[in-house]
Amino acid sequence: MPSTRVRILTLGCKVNQCDSDEIAQSLAARGYDVSGRGEADTYIVNTCTVTATADAKARKLIRRLAREHPQATLIITGCLAQRDPYSILELPGVSAVIPNTRKLQLADFLMPLPGPLFPHPYLHTRTRAFLKIQDGCDHRCAYCVVPDARGRPASKPLAQALAELTSLSQAGVQEVVLCGIRLGAYGRDRGDAGLGLLLRRLRGIPIPRLRLSSIEPTDFDGPLLAELADHPNLCHHLHLPLQSGDDDVLAAMGRGYTSACFAELVSRVRAAWPDVALTTDLMVGFPGETDDQFARSLSFVRHLAFTRLHVFPYSRRPDTPAADRPHQVSTHVKEDRTQQALSLAEELSQAAARQWMGRPVSVLFEERAQGGLLTGHSPHYVKVCAPGPDDWIGRILDVTPSREEKGELFAG
Repeated sequence: MPSTRVRILTLGCKVNQCDSDEIAQSLAARGYDVSGRGEADTYIVNTCTVTATADAKARKLIRRLAREHPQATLIITGCLAQRDPYSILELPGVSAVIPNTRKLQLADFLMPLPGPLFPHPYLHTRTRAFLKIQDGCDHRCAYCVVPDARGRPASKPLAQALAELTSLSQAGVQEVVLCGIRLGAYGRDRGDAGLGLLLRRLRGIPIPRLRLSSIEPTDFDGPLLAELADHPNLCHHLHLPLQSGDDDVLAAMGRGYTSACFAELVSRVRAAWPDVALTTDLMVGFPGETDDQFARSLSFVRHLAFTRLHVFPYSRRPDTPAADRPHQVSTHVKEDRTQQALSLAEELSQAAARQWMGRPVSVLFEERAQGGLLTGHSPHYVKVCAPGPDDWIGRILDVTPSREEKGELFAG
């Protein structure tokens, strides 16, 4: 009798979460229980490899699963499995390593069952769903291994993307996040669509909220900016990864833009979307980064008044140009700069949240937190907590926050 209970553990980005959802759907269609409750016969770990810390986290999780569930089948997939499969196979308890290029066919590696018997869980949460419409990247930043892990850009056909959005709408999903490794490059590999055109076509699908995941600054074009101006369902939140606010560091990273170009793009986006919430990434401690360059980055981030800042220290990755460069920044300097940047991040998120205090805020409630309050997010991606009944979960409701704490809003 084949195993019936499968648990999928996902590390890393929203694209990985989309892949895990697709794997779960294909397994559920064959009769596997992917509900996430209780012990499992098979564990699937969908790994990330964006940093050395991500690698270490994946290996730690694999070892723990092997130790706690020695009788279970342990299958490893994802970006680390693609980039370094042989080291994963050497870990105790690993039954199989499935590369990124084949992980969406992972159900084929398990014995089929008569089904469907168990529904895919996320379709019944009726809250937020992640939909991957693009994968891969051909822009090789000096620090990045993602092109090796994800391959060249590949976009989902426009008709398929529209059909999947329609299906999510019919299932009652309240918010769909469009995801991609280079989301802004959607359609370019196919030559038949762009992200702006897709958004235009999505106007006819009744999903209350659409949200965009990260978009590279170099991938903006006129049709996309035009759609930002008046799209009726698009959440007014945009993530633009900066990485550094110093031009010399940006050039060394191979990012393909200057700080002035980035600032000009922010100006155009805000002209189209006056109330947009802009979030970003900041890498600290890139090889050769000086104290003055780091200070310039912090000043640039403060000047642009981002609403949220994701901070991470540079991670030395083998087989990337940056790994062999001189003047590697010491660990203690990176730690100090990380703390400075995190302090700025907290300041920015608090300022962004406070502007909504005393004003009605539209919230998609997602779950009940440990303290008993319901939690959800506004269209501007501010976390909001409020008292309320369980039937608020999965609904979009207006509440009026009265206080802010660590960048989160509280009502009631």
